[in-house]
Amino acid sequence: MMEDSGSILCESPALKDMLDQVNEELEANIQRPREIESEVVKCSEVENKLLDREAELTHLINSKKFEMSGLAAVSAVASASLKHMEEEVMCLTSKREKMLNKITNDRQWLKFLKWRPSLIVAENSRII
Repeated sequence: MMEDSGSILCESPALKDMLDQVNEELEANIQRPREIESEVVKCSEVENKLLDREAELTHLINSKKFEMSGLAAVSAVASASLKHMEEEVMCLTSKREKMLNKITNDRQWLKFLKWRPSLIVAENSRII
């Protein structure tokens, strides 16, 4: 039995070295999944930030679309109003021209009427 104890003691350092090597391999194998898990957590955080940014940008796009829709409606109303105002100005310009022509004609008629009595008097004096 002594011999068995001696041989066990002799093999003990070799077994301890083998056990230490197995533990190191296990630790190395455990460390890699921990690193991968850490990377997954970092990627998840980045993904969440990107999703938040995407939501912000989607909201901004929708609000800009709404704003552009409103501006397009205002533009359409303004264009229609401008067309109506241009037609109104053309109508008023035409009326103004007609009024100026009438005033000019009336002035000429008045000048003619003022000149006519003297013509009648001159004709009457020739007759006599």
